[in-house]
Amino acid sequence: MALIDTHAHLTDKAFDCDRLFIIKDLSNFNIKALINPGCNIHDSKMAVDLAQKFDNFYAQVGIHPEEIETMGEDDLEIIEDLAQNPKVVAIGEIGLDYYWRYDNKDKQKEIFIKQLEIARKLKLPVVVHTRNVGEDALEILKAYRDLKIQIHCFSESLDLLDKYMELGCYISIGGVVTFSNGENEKLAASHVDINRLMLETDSPYLTPEPYRGLRNDPRKIIEVAREIASLRGMKLKKLEKKTSKNAEEFFAL
Repeated sequence: MALIDTHAHLTDKAFDCDRLFIIKDLSNFNIKALINPGCNIHDSKMAVDLAQKFDNFYAQVGIHPEEIETMGEDDLEIIEDLAQNPKVVAIGEIGLDYYWRYDNKDKQKEIFIKQLEIARKLKLPVVVHTRNVGEDALEILKAYRDLKIQIHCFSESLDLLDKYMELGCYISIGGVVTFSNGENEKLAASHVDINRLMLETDSPYLTPEPYRGLRNDPRKIIEVAREIASLRGMKLKKLEKKTSKNAEEFFAL
């Protein structure tokens, strides 16, 4: 069993110089698949295009909460159309983010809910971004227990982790778990139900140790896996097998 990076932004301009090389190089790093989230229409279309060209590349489509102020009038219709491509495995990344802006909370919630409705209509999983939002996202998601939900790049408290777990959510953990100050991520990685755990890099962001300061890319996901295996007292191969199985089942790969 090989690793799966469930969240990597290969459509980011940071990869304009070597995007295709990285995708082709994944198998050399024991990575069997990569899932690329969409943050806006351009991003989502590009992800779908790449997914159609490469067997090991899958797309999510969606509008990120930071992108809602610049989205077009027809963007949600376009997202729904794109989502019907067979290589689209989820609606994402969607959610709430009060770190940069909290004066548009109501609009963020509105767009989040509309995209959850698209996922429900198309029977697709959702990948959820939650940053500095307390329990606001949790309260919205309680009305969508019928959906498969992944909380991406989890960094919250154990109390909130338990509440998401009670809701049936899957938890994805990235490179911050390798940081000396990544206490919440380390606790979450140790406590999350192994049957709900997935791995990600969130490339090109959150580069894991020992590569901090450099651009992140999916080939560094092994460092995330090593750290979580160590924290859980598991053999790396067992963690690799379990997290990849979870991803395959969640995204129907």
